Amino acid sequence: MKTAFFALVTLASLTGCATIPVSERSDGFAVIGQTTRVAAVKIRPESVIEDSRCPMNARCVWAGQVVVDTTVMRGGTAERRQFTLGQPAGDGLVLDTVEPGKMTGKPLKPSDYSFHFSINQ
Repeated sequence: MKTAFFALVTLASLTGCATIPVSERSDGFAVIGQTTRVAAVKIRPESVIEDSRCPMNARCVWAGQVVVDTTVMRGGTAERRQFTLGQPAGDGLVLDTVEPGKMTGKPLKPSDYSFHFSINQ
C-alpha cells in the first residue's frame, strides 16, 4: 500500500513538471518562448533584458524602455537580436507593444509578458 501511495505521489509531482508546447502564431503576437510570424520573418522572444518603464501608477522623469532578446529566423538562418520597444531595426522590424504595463509594487514574471512585433515597409 505504501509503495502504491509513493508511486502515485511521484507520478503526480512529475506531471506538474511537464511543459506545454506553445504553438506558433502568425499575427505578430508572442510570449516568451513562442514563435510568431511577421511577413516572411519568424520571431521568438527569448527573455526580457530590461524593463525600466515608468509604472502606470507613478510619476517619472523618464518613460523608461523595454529591451527584449529574440531569435529572428529568415530564409533558413537564425540570429539573436535585441529589440527596444518602439525603435525600428534596420530591416523595418519593430517591437511595438509590450504588455502588461508596470505597476508599483507588482513585479512582473517572464511569463506575464506579451509582445507584438510588426514590420515597417
